[in-house]
Amino acid sequence: MSSTNRRFIIAYIFLVGLPLAGLAGVLKTGRHLSAPISIDGTWKVDANVRPSADACSQSISSLLNSSLTISQSGRSLVLSFNGGAKTPFTGSLEGKEVNASLGAASGCSGDQSVTLKASVDPASEPRMLTGSLSTAGCSSCSPIEFRAVRQPRQPGGIR
Repeated sequence: MSSTNRRFIIAYIFLVGLPLAGLAGVLKTGRHLSAPISIDGTWKVDANVRPSADACSQSISSLLNSSLTISQSGRSLVLSFNGGAKTPFTGSLEGKEVNASLGAASGCSGDQSVTLKASVDPASEPRMLTGSLSTAGCSSCSPIEFRAVRQPRQPGGIR
């Protein structure tokens, strides 16, 4: 075998064989990974909110009975309520559980952190989200239960 043929074979192994072996290793390692469920889109939020005099409930109830827009990138979420606060909030999706911090609500003894905890029912069509909004650190503010239904997407990709 001439030295030219030998160099060609060595170059071929390095330039073709090693990348193919690397690709096979990546595919084998990643075959057990799964994407999180999709919850992005517009959701119609519905809650049975009883009129309450406390400031906590009033500020939380301003978010409810509106629409909720969720943007998703993997497990990271950006949530915005269209009826209440216009500021987007961040959250996360762990399995079927959604957790988000919705900033501060005035009430009790100053501004309290409002959290959204919900679970997604991936088997329902359209998808449903059930959970509660609660105010941390305020014993007089009870959590408000809600239910949200994902709205169908508009033709052409517009939500």
